[in-house]
This record gives sequence, structure tokens and C-alpha cells, in this order.
Amino acid sequence: MNQLVLRDKAQEYVFRFLGGVTLLGVGLQLFTQSPKKAIFWIQAVVFILVAILFFTMFFGTFINRLSADRGILTVRWNTKIFKKHLRIDQIAEITDDRRYIRIIMKDGHTVRLPVKLMDADKRNATRRFLKENTGL
Repeated sequence: MNQLVLRDKAQEYVFRFLGGVTLLGVGLQLFTQSPKKAIFWIQAVVFILVAILFFTMFFGTFINRLSADRGILTVRWNTKIFKKHLRIDQIAEITDDRRYIRIIMKDGHTVRLPVKLMDADKRNATRRFLKENTGL
């Protein structure tokens, strides 16, 4: 199984910072609110859950992942809700430009992977991975 994982470090730092600010808000709330009120505990739990979401980058949904295994290309992209499972023998061509990498299937279906905000080396790594694993 071949796999390519692409992480955006700048985005990761922003989310970790937001998680830290959220935890700081919980700490400040300890000093400014009365723990005898129910709203205090509701806010504390919600803030801690939001901080967990920020620290885990929404449980890994902002991480791009391509994997090829047994003739199936699996695409988990941060702009797609679900994973896409594509048969490699059904891929007609792969094109790319500065904004998108397009995987065109033999039945005419197109999968677009937005790469506009990615660094050039990550864009090239994605294209190289697709070229090596699909032969196109």
C-alpha cells in the first residue's frame, strides 16, 4: 500500500493557537465566574470540547491523504466530506494546473482536488504520487 499524507503546517499552527486561546478562556472563566452556577459548567465543557477539536484539527479532517492499494485509489481531501474510492484501471487521465488536479474517469466523471493554496512542492508530490501509482 502506497500512501501520501499532506499536512499544512501554517494551518496546523493556527488551529493549535486557537485551541490554546480557548483553553486560556476556560482558565479566565475559572477566575471570573462562579462555579456554583450551571452556566459555568456548561461553558467550561463546551470550551474544552472546542479546544479538543482545534488541537486535533477537527479529528484529522484537514489533512489530505492519498493511498493506492490493490488497484483502488482512495482520496481523502479536506474539501470532500467522504473518501472517494476510485479504481485505477477506470482512470482515463490526470490533468493539473495551478488551481486543481483533475482525475478524469473513463465514464466521464471528474474528481477535482483543489491545490491552489498548497505549496509547489506539495503540489508536485501529489502529482508525482498519482503518476507513479496510476501510470498516467
